[in-house]
Amino acid sequence: MGDANSLVNIVDAGYSGSVWIGLKRATQKHWGWSHGEDTLTQYSAWNGGGPNSQKECAYLAFGVWHTYQCTSALHFVCHDESTGYIKVDLWKNWRDAQSYCRQYYTDLVTIRNSQEHEQLKIVVPSTTWVWIGLFLDSWEWSDKWSNFFRHWAAGQPSQISGSGDCVSMSTTNSGKWIHESCDLQRPFICHGWPKSPYRIYQYMNESMTWLDAQSYCRARFTDLATADSMNDVNRLVTTVDSGYNGSVWIGLHAGTEYHWVWSLGEGTISNYSMWSPGEPNGDGDCVRCYNGSWYDEICSTVLPFVCFNGDYCRQHHTDLASISSPEQQNLIPSELSLWIGLHLDSWQWSDHWNLRFRHWAADQLFLSLGSGDCVGMSGNNGKWAQYSCDLQQPFICYG
Repeated sequence: MGDANSLVNIVDAGYSGSVWIGLKRATQKHWGWSHGEDTLTQYSAWNGGGPNSQKECAYLAFGVWHTYQCTSALHFVCHDESTGYIKVDLWKNWRDAQSYCRQYYTDLVTIRNSQEHEQLKIVVPSTTWVWIGLFLDSWEWSDKWSNFFRHWAAGQPSQISGSGDCVSMSTTNSGKWIHESCDLQRPFICHGWPKSPYRIYQYMNESMTWLDAQSYCRARFTDLATADSMNDVNRLVTTVDSGYNGSVWIGLHAGTEYHWVWSLGEGTISNYSMWSPGEPNGDGDCVRCYNGSWYDEICSTVLPFVCFNGDYCRQHHTDLASISSPEQQNLIPSELSLWIGLHLDSWQWSDHWNLRFRHWAADQLFLSLGSGDCVGMSGNNGKWAQYSCDLQQPFICYG
């Protein structure tokens, strides 16, 4: 889904039509996984009769895979890197199950090897029929990339003969895909291969104000450094010259609007929220969960908390808990008031990425307005602090 969202952002803001992407109809059908993997040559667990090419979606029952009409309603299993396998006891056809998993988790489950198959059988009773992410597909990428991720609009691909053999992306319908005649004339998007899967950080050993540092980075690299995980923070620290003990500018600065965001950095709560009626009511900038509902609370209040998998959670687990679906909400004890990872935030990155990961120093959590509108990182421990944007400090670019 990250690539699909990136494509939408590339298109000129003033254009509201469709654009060509590299997907086109192939001459043969192949089985692939909803999340994109092509692993059936390494592992499969079909029933004794093998797949039926007349039925284009797959379900798991009695420990093996079966084919079924995609329009039939079954329970299903989602997958997410943080929570693992999630059995969802709702009746949905395969496409609606895929949409549910992509909204609340990552995707319908992929089974890449016998170990994952055995783990899934623990979650799913053997007599239960559940959709998995396997489906039969007759489309291929222009560059012959063997990837089965699809993002079709409702009713697509059309089963009507002659509807078209090429694929365009809507710029207004969340980047959904439509198949059309290849003879239509539309704008299009090209791609090249990135040199590295990570941002390349570059420490600049000269001091500038934040705005001057931003201009310098944008002229020679991409922008001032951004970070969306502790892994990024650790790489930033190692980028700074070992002989320098001060702070360096990064790309975070004060914005004009406040948003409720998750500590782990997963963005805003537009897809799922469980506010109690009348909340948030301005009592505080952090969130507690009680009896299944959310309440805003003063961040300095002392409460128990739930970790995901503050500093304690990041040191001993992953982070404070993020809640992005009804199933995750049900895992939170309901009889206690507990901190979760939601907080009010008004900071934004110089390159306008919607990254909500923060790594403030302890004395920076409750500073008042006017303490500084730009952010520097300690060269020693990677913690962040507010500074006046007019200070001159070294800085880190990325490209």
